[in-house]
Formats: sequence, structure tokens, C-alpha cells
Amino acid sequence: MTKEVKGLNRHGKLVLKGKRTMLCALVCLVIASAVSDGTRTFAGERLRDRNLNQGVPLTEGDSLGVDAILAPTYAKTLAGYIEQGVQPAGQPDIALRADGYTAFGGAKPEAKELEGRAGALVWDKATEWIEWTADVPQDGLYSLNVAYYPLAGKRLPVQRDLLIDGQHPFREAERLYFYRNWVDQGEPGRNNQGDDVRPKQVEQPQWMEQTLDDGNGQYPEPFRFHLTKGKHVIRLGFLAEAVAIGGLTLTTPADPQTYADAKQGFEAAGYAPAADVNVKVQAEDNPDKSDPTIRREANGDPKAEPASDGRIRLNAFGDWRWRKGGQKATWTFTVPKDGLYKIGLKAGQWWGDGLPSYRQIQIDGKVPYKELELYPFPYSRSWRIETLHTADKAAGKDEPLLVPLTAGEHTITMVAEIGPYRSIIEALTADTQRLSDLYRRIIMVTGPTPDPNFEYELGKKVPELITDLKTIADDLLVQMNALKALSDSVPSTVSSLRMMNHTFERMVANPDSIPRQLSELSNSQTSLSTLLTGLQNVPLVLDYLLISAPDTKYPNVKSSFWQKAVSTVKNFAASFTKDYTGVGSVYGEDGKEASSSADDEGPVLQVWVARGKEWAEIMKEMAEEDFTPKTGIRINVNTLPAGQLNSGSVNTLLLAASSGRAPDVATGVDAHLPVEFAIRDATVDLSKFPDYAEISKRFLPGALIPFQYNGGSYALPETQDFNVLVYRKDILKELGVSIPQTWNDAYAMLPVLQQNGMQMYYPITSLGFMPFLYQNGGEYYRDGGMKSGLDSPEAFQAFTEWTELYTNYKFPVNANFFNRFRTGEMPIGIADYQTYVLMSTAAPELVGRWGVAPSPGHEKPDGTIDRTSGGLAQSVAIFKQSKHQKEAWEFLKWWTSTESQEQFGQELEALLGVEARWNTANVEAFKQLPWPEDDLKALTDQWKYYKEQPYVLGGYFTARNIDNAWNRVVLGGANARESLEQGIKDINKELAAKQKEFGFTPD
Repeated sequence: MTKEVKGLNRHGKLVLKGKRTMLCALVCLVIASAVSDGTRTFAGERLRDRNLNQGVPLTEGDSLGVDAILAPTYAKTLAGYIEQGVQPAGQPDIALRADGYTAFGGAKPEAKELEGRAGALVWDKATEWIEWTADVPQDGLYSLNVAYYPLAGKRLPVQRDLLIDGQHPFREAERLYFYRNWVDQGEPGRNNQGDDVRPKQVEQPQWMEQTLDDGNGQYPEPFRFHLTKGKHVIRLGFLAEAVAIGGLTLTTPADPQTYADAKQGFEAAGYAPAADVNVKVQAEDNPDKSDPTIRREANGDPKAEPASDGRIRLNAFGDWRWRKGGQKATWTFTVPKDGLYKIGLKAGQWWGDGLPSYRQIQIDGKVPYKELELYPFPYSRSWRIETLHTADKAAGKDEPLLVPLTAGEHTITMVAEIGPYRSIIEALTADTQRLSDLYRRIIMVTGPTPDPNFEYELGKKVPELITDLKTIADDLLVQMNALKALSDSVPSTVSSLRMMNHTFERMVANPDSIPRQLSELSNSQTSLSTLLTGLQNVPLVLDYLLISAPDTKYPNVKSSFWQKAVSTVKNFAASFTKDYTGVGSVYGEDGKEASSSADDEGPVLQVWVARGKEWAEIMKEMAEEDFTPKTGIRINVNTLPAGQLNSGSVNTLLLAASSGRAPDVATGVDAHLPVEFAIRDATVDLSKFPDYAEISKRFLPGALIPFQYNGGSYALPETQDFNVLVYRKDILKELGVSIPQTWNDAYAMLPVLQQNGMQMYYPITSLGFMPFLYQNGGEYYRDGGMKSGLDSPEAFQAFTEWTELYTNYKFPVNANFFNRFRTGEMPIGIADYQTYVLMSTAAPELVGRWGVAPSPGHEKPDGTIDRTSGGLAQSVAIFKQSKHQKEAWEFLKWWTSTESQEQFGQELEALLGVEARWNTANVEAFKQLPWPEDDLKALTDQWKYYKEQPYVLGGYFTARNIDNAWNRVVLGGANARESLEQGIKDINKELAAKQKEFGFTPD
């Protein structure tokens, strides 16, 4: 071998050795880095530098603020006070005049006399905050009492936050509730079918005193604040609704005495058991309420008072609607003499799967005994009279809780309390959040769809995985035992927790099986969230209350078999005389009541409603109270399933129109049906009415597009959907990314999400194409709807961008966004109205962790962002077969007015809760409904760009072929241009065929 060759070999070996050394150094560096960073936040630390390279700035805005949900709870804060030995202050009350404030933010509040109270401070949203300074003479615990008078607003509770010396003392102080006072507007009416008509819920404002508490039934006692000797600044901040403040008072907190201690004072005070007294108060008899959703209810039990006897009688109070912590009701009663009385409640508690419901019971505004602070109503399948009692361990039986009352008027208040479920809910919420974090850490390694045959070694790659799983499994056992201790039987909730516990214990024993059980982790989180929602419900129904002499014998109120049989026969007999076709009073064609011989003048409109009975009942009641007296026009309301007023299939409306029996008016109508019927000359052109132009200004111009055809307009929008961006504040903050304003921002964020095993959601329906089409300057049709407009360069650009979401950016083709949003797999996405409501009501573990923003758009040359998008609208239309078209137009004008839509939305939410929030299409009414302020701003910002898809003859083929084109590209791998051109060809062919069939020539 030559010297040159040997030299080259020697040189090669040196080079190879050098490369090996460098490789070892790199490996060591990586290992050291992994070890040193093992305890940090994974996504935030690993991707901080990469985020900057992606062009996504770190956020500093309040939109991702999650500090509120990290603050200590009142329970932890109070435990700290106790541990430090802080005692209630033994000082006289410290009164602070309302108009003696020391500072304010925003507009100066007005001090005036209000309802007999001088110096009241009128406080609306123009004033951001108000401060008072208190000079505290002694260290200790204090409660804060506020005198307030709710002012007119959106019917929400008054909401404020509390800071003491510049800080929230605990998490619950960040939102305090001052409830309004609600009553029935008179006694129930009676319609011509013999059924009770529920009275409206009206506010009865008055001066009220409230010692600050959480307002959600989490804690039975008012808040206690630790104040040191000296001056302290108390600040209340505006959150929602106007109020007048009458004054603030720092008081010394005191616990209610036990019944055993109270008994000793009865004789000394001269109280003796009352005799021959049994006062009965019907529970439905118009109590004062803190929430308009708790109301009179109908109960068909034969022993209910009054009995229904085949008709609807509003003979009970509360029921399932009286289930939320903090909801309270107050009844007034009178006793004829001084003495000791026992209290009995005819109650039903057949919810909760065996778990009791809790109520705090106050007499004359105060809890008389510790035993009534959290009084349990055990589960039972039947009505019973619950005598308020305590267990007498010495005698081995229950002892009635006797209450001393003087002759005259008194009140009894019952407040729904979460009670002992609070600590269980807090623990399960922490487990849910821990499970969500754990799930995200796992999919950062495995991805959302792990290979079941690959060994990921999660025990090594996900630090503290086994420890966290073991912690969750052990805590579930603790909560199972806590729940079992509250019930005489084993609730199914306990069984569900036991199954989850077994799942986690199997994972702890075999970490390699976790990737194959990833779906079980997700399902467990969903199940825990559902259980959390259930544990926060504490329903109770009452028939009547009894305030009685201690020796009074209460009757058996459980109905027998024969009593139920007789009631069934009465209901059957009543079915032969009752008209079940309508809601409320039913009138004949000539204005004559269908069930009487009285001849009432005035036309009658047949109105079909494609919604539930509650929606129809409110509409009917509003019309009877307002529309009919003003116009003399009566209405019959009939309810149908939603699908029966849709286009594209045989349904009740189509069959009725074909047989000449179409209604005068239909509401809740599918957006395409009015034009479909207009093509066949079956709906009325509303633009022919002289005041149509003025009425149409109530709505967004883009919302009217689907109802316009051949120069006419054939419906008014009733509701409209919206598509907004929803995002997890906690996750985006952890990742260090901001809320995308444009689609380019979203594209820059995607690598950050995907490198952490997360995704962004975008709906795959043809509605998902609409924003890209409009934002790129395209249109669906041209030449007056004669041809498809999708053959333009703008439409091709939109279609390409839309399909590339799935082909290039790997958006999921199919996903349950709600569930994945909860688990954290999809921390951001586009949501419609229904998803928004679902997140607001059915994901308690996400409270404070998510937000709403306008959808991403495209930046224009002038720097503005075009966010144009549509949604799904429902409408109200008049049919050509109507003999009362002018009267029907009067009804449409009344029904879509700002006043009617606002009242309907408020009544609906008062009846069914936030789950039924009305997404009215009337712009002004929409703003007046009780949306959260931040959400309302995002929604109204998005509404500025609202534009619906037009509907033309043969237009049903457009959406179908857009979907087909998408399928060919995304699922079949076809060329985007070729696929779209094929769809355009098919669309134009169908448009031409329909135009020929109907002899259509556009105006």
C-alpha cells in the first residue's frame, strides 16, 4: 500500500473519530437538556423560541388571562384563617354611607333619594368602580353587608367584584351576585280548554340587605374577611347591571346556635308549645323568588292540591327548575298566637339517583339553628311530608325542630344549597383538569391516533405520568366514599367513578397499555364533566308548607293504587272534550271559541311553530296579552317537530299546502323553504306591503338574502346562527400563541399546535366554504341566478384554500369538537351557536378557561380584515292560501319587533334557563338579551360581516356539488380545479333544467 493511501486512511479514521465525538457530545447535550427541563411546562418551554420563528407573537392581552381560575378558593382561604387562629372580631358594626365613597373610576355616581332611602348611590356601567375606606378598630374576621336596590336592566342578577386593599381576597370575590326579587304577575288564568295559564314573571324591586356570599349555594355561611386594625380600602367593581347602593356595613360573623342550645332558652323566654294550630301555605301561592326560572309547576298526582282532574293545574312549586345553587324562595304566613311550632313540608325529591338535595331554611331572614343551615331532603319516589327534625341520639329517634314564633306575620325562606357536594365537586374538577393536562402530555408523544403496536415508553417520556394517574385513581376512591356516605343506597355516580378508578389503576399497573386505551382517558374526562354537572343540581318540588302545633298529626300523602286508577280514568274522560291540536285557548275559523258557543268577532290566524311547547306557550301568552288587544286579531298556535317546516322532503307543511290547508303563518321555517314555495306561488311576497322597507331595517342586510327571489322577498328572518372562534385561554397561554386575526395567523399557529399533538377545528359542511368565497371576493351565482358564479378566479382561490385546510394543513375531517375542546386536543376552532351554548352550559370544568373572538378573515389591501361569513337562519313566512294576509303581516310586524323579540328572549330564558338563549335575528333585540359582555362584543363584531347564501331555482344542487367536489379532492385525492369544474358543470346543468321546467326569466 502506498504512503499516500495509508495517509488517506489515517486521515479518514481521524475524521470518523471526530464525527463520533461530536455525535456523543450532541447526545449528551440533548439528554442534559431533557433532564434539566423535565420539571418545566412542556409545551410552553419547548416551543417558546419556535413560536417566534413562526411569526406568532406571545400574547400580553387580557383575552388569554386565566389568573382568575388560579386564585385560591374561599374554602382554602378560610382554612388558612383558622390555621392562623384568626377569630371573629368582637366589635360593633361599622357602617359606611353609600355617598361617603372616597374614590371612583369612570363617571361620577349620582347620589339621590330612592324609594324612601336618602343618599342612595345610583351605579350603572358608566362608573367602573367605587371605593370606600373603613377604619377597623380590631384585628379579626368580618362580614360585609350591602343594602341594594336593583335597577332596570337585562333581568340578570346584579354582579360586582370585590377588592380589599387592591386585591381579591379569594376566587369567589371576583364575581358577587345581588339577586333581584321576582313574583308572579297575579294568579294563573284559565284558557278555554280549562287549563291553567302560567302568569308572567315580573320583577318587584325593593330595598334588600345581603351579607356577601358566593351566590351559588357553594357555602352555607356568608363570606368572612380577615381585616387587621387600621384603615382598609373596600372596592366594588362593575360587572353587570345597574344598582343603587344604600350603604355598606362591616359586621361580626356569628354561627347559628345548635337546636340543643336553643332549647334551653325557650322556657326562659316564655315560649310553650302552641296548641290547635295548623297553618297551611300552598307552595305555588306566589312566593318571592330570586330567579324567575323557578315557578309554579303542574303535577298530576291525585293527592296534589288542587287536584288536576284531567286538566293542567299549576299546583306545585319548584320541581326540576329549582335545582341551581343559590336559588331561593320566600313565603309569608301568619300564626294566631305565640308559641313553639313545628314545620312540615310536602315535598318530592325523586332526582339525583339516590342522592339528597339540600336547602338552607331561614325564618324571618335568619337561620334559626345550625341543623337548618344545610338541611337534607333524601331521595324518595313518592310525595311525603318532611317534618324539619334533628336526630336525637339519646332517644334513638328524630326530634322535631320547634321554632319560636310570635303572633303575627312571618316569612320562611328556602335556599338551594350545593352543601357537602362542594368539596366533592372541587376535587372532581381538579381531577378533570389534571386528566386533561395528562391527556395532552400523552398525545404530545403519541399523537392523537397512536400506533397500537408501537412501544412509546410513556413512563419514561412523560414525567410523573404514573404518579398523576395514581393520584387521580386514589382521589376517585375518596370521592366515591364521600358520595356513599350521603346516600342510603349506592348511586350510579359511584359506579361510574369505580369504573374509572379501575381503568386508571390498570394503566398504572401497565403503562405500555395507555396508548391503546387513549380513548378511555378522553371518555373518562367527558364522564367526569357530566357527573360534575349532575352533582351541581339539587332539585326539589313542594306542594304546600305546614306551620303547626307540635302535637299535630300529619296525613299520609302518598297516593294509593286506587287513587291513581281513578285519576287515570278522569284524564281519559277529559280527552274526549279537550282540543289537543293547539296551545292555550283554541278559536274557530270565525273567531268563535272552539270549546264554547260564545261568538267573538275578529279574524283568527293559524300559526304553526316548529319548536317545543314552551316556545309556543310563550308566543301564545304574549299574543293574548299584547297583539290581540291592540289589533283584535286572534291566533291559534300549533306546534310541529322542527323538520316538518324544512324544504327538500315530504313533510306536514307540504302535505297541508297540497290539500289547501296551509297555515296563515309559519315560524321556525327553514331558510330555503320560503323561496321553494315562492317558486310555486305558495308564499306571499312581503315586499309588496307598503312598510316592508322600514320593517326590513330590523335585520342585517345579509340575513335577508336567502328569502329574495325574482325581485320579491318571501320571509323575514326570525333567528340566525353565527360562526365565531372559540379558544382555550389556558392552553393558548401555555403554548405562547395569540388569537389569530387572519387565516395567515392561523396557518402560522398550526405547527405549534400539531407539534404538541393538537389540532384546530373547522366545520366540513358546505357552509365552511362560504367564508372563503366571500372573503376572496367571489359569489355563488351570476347573471341574476341563471348560472353558477363558482367559475371565477376568486371562487377557485376560495375552493383551493378551503380544501387545503385538510390536504395540506391536516385539519381533521371528522371530529366531535365539543369533546375535543374539553380534552384540549382542539384548543381552538370555529363554533356555531349550538356549540357555543353547549360550552356555556355543559362544560363546568372550563369556566374561566375559554373565550370567544370573531372568526379569522383575510386582510384587505387597506389593512382591514374581511371576516364575512354566514350561518343558518330560520324565518317566518305567510302562505298564499291565507285569507287574512294583511292580518298575517300585522302579526309578522309585531312578532319580529324589537320589543316582542326582546320580551320573548327574556321570557324564554326565564322559563328554561341560559340553555335556551334566543338567538334572535332582530339586531337591537339581540343586543338587549343577557349575553356576557365579552361574548356580546365578539358576536356583534362578527355580525357586522354577516352575509347569507342566496337561494335560486335549482339552488339545492349548489351545496350538494360543493360537498361532492370537496369529497373528490380531500377524500379522493383529485385535482382541485378539475373537481370544482365538474361541480360547476353539474350545477349549471341543474339550474338550466329547473329554469326550463318553471319557465323562469329573471327580472
